[in-house]
Amino acid sequence: MSCGERLTSELRRAGYRVTAQRAVILESVAHAGDHRSAQQVYRAARSRLPGLNPATVYRTLQTLHAAGLVDLYTNGGQALRFSLRDAEHPHAHLVCRACGRELEIDPSLVRSFGRTVERRTGFQIDAHHLTLGGVCNRCTSP
Repeated sequence: MSCGERLTSELRRAGYRVTAQRAVILESVAHAGDHRSAQQVYRAARSRLPGLNPATVYRTLQTLHAAGLVDLYTNGGQALRFSLRDAEHPHAHLVCRACGRELEIDPSLVRSFGRTVERRTGFQIDAHHLTLGGVCNRCTSP
């Protein structure tokens, strides 16, 4: 099964209709390999669907997030960014509010953190994508 077929199958399984726009936008996010802004997704998808407009991309990204296929990520002042959700490989970012530096942290820490919070609160954590803000060691060092 190709990547596109797998993704559209997941979209159908989530109860959403598969349109050409949704399929191309989802594939554009999947093939990006990192977090992309809606504008970057739009440019990539437009190369395959020339008549695509930015509003369709924004709405579709929100739909794909609601379907559980795309994660949203923001770094404070930057534009909202999107990445393909991979439940098997959670990831987390540390974002410095002073300089904007981003660090990825070990996924085992994310899983451990999620289990600890669940155990202590009874709240089921969706810790497949986590962003924690703070101040990095570069900004706190004299």
